[in-house]
Amino acid sequence: MTHNPAQYARVAADSLDRLVADVRTGRAEWAHPHAVRQTAEDLVRLADAMATTLQQMSAALDPRAPATRQSAAALHLAGQAAVTAATNLRNARRTLH
Repeated sequence: MTHNPAQYARVAADSLDRLVADVRTGRAEWAHPHAVRQTAEDLVRLADAMATTLQQMSAALDPRAPATRQSAAALHLAGQAAVTAATNLRNARRTLH
């Protein structure tokens, strides 16, 4: 049985929404640099997975259909941005103690 990959993206997005809401309201905080480092490591995983997912989504589109060319190009650019985010997060993680 094949699963719909969109359900995984929804779960990840919901989790990040909860994270942002909890930090904004004070229910969660990064009280120690170790927590910041761990979060950076987890966000590297997320950015890497996002880049791969965007590449897979782009590949799933029919390249012969003119309507999907723009979408594929936008997904490609988003994937490049995710790779850049992962690189920047790795650099940040390395400098955290």
